Amino acid sequence: MKRIAVFLVLSFAVITSYGQEKNGTVYNEHPSIEKTRQAWKAFVTGNVDTYRSYFADTIRLIRNDGQTLTIPNKEFGTNIDWWQKNIKNISVKDDTPAYPDAIEYSDGGLWVQDWLRVTGTHEASGINLDLQLHNLYAFNKEGKIGLLIQYYNNDIFEDINNSELTRENGKVFINHPYIATVRKLVNAYCNEDLASMLKYYAPNARFSSTEGQWGESIDLETRKKQIQSNFDGSENIKLKQIGYPDCIYYAEGNQYTVYSWWEFSFKDTASGKTFVLPMMLTHNFDNDGKIAFESAFYSTNHFQE
Repeated sequence: MKRIAVFLVLSFAVITSYGQEKNGTVYNEHPSIEKTRQAWKAFVTGNVDTYRSYFADTIRLIRNDGQTLTIPNKEFGTNIDWWQKNIKNISVKDDTPAYPDAIEYSDGGLWVQDWLRVTGTHEASGINLDLQLHNLYAFNKEGKIGLLIQYYNNDIFEDINNSELTRENGKVFINHPYIATVRKLVNAYCNEDLASMLKYYAPNARFSSTEGQWGESIDLETRKKQIQSNFDGSENIKLKQIGYPDCIYYAEGNQYTVYSWWEFSFKDTASGKTFVLPMMLTHNFDNDGKIAFESAFYSTNHFQE
């Protein structure tokens, strides 16, 4: 048994030794890293010649949007002119806490990888650019970048291109069944009829208001308790319509939303004080015609003594 145990230990050691093999060295400081930094500095300042000086005579460019290009040095960096003319306050910095690495492979040459954050403002549209960019640079024997691989989300550039267009995104209705649903919901609230209100909500409905934290919402069960508490502590609840509601169908997202404006008033039974405040309600509807999300916007200053 002892021999078997020794044999197993030795076998494990052999397997472990074959499972690891060093193939190069990683540097967090290296002349090649400085070259990439200087190239981006030239990009930001619009110095095309300096930018090109860090690249080989022919550059292969690969991007995660499907582009694979082979570009002569004299034609590389032509997009810098677009950035200078269209983007204000260009900044390219490390996307901290990430920092660049230089990797010198035993068999594979010298590579640099970095993680950058590119910011600025598209002057014509006012769109703020906040782009995370991952680059891989392969250096040739002359110390020039011969291959550049880039990964980024292209959505912001699509937004910039679309900003130059006039594009419809649905329809606006002044009368719609969903507007009627919101009015019935409001009437049920004023009548303190919780059972009738619940008929209009989806079981998985979510709720938010300006009294909650930004980005947070509550579920239907929690909202039911809030509504009942409001009924228990209030009387003479009224919601007077201001203007008229809009029902908007958004083609992007296939979503119906009703926006409505009200004068909300009630008497607090504990203090005897009557509160009157403006309120905006937003209701998103699901495919079954039920309210899936409700938001209430109002100022809490009205509740202060």
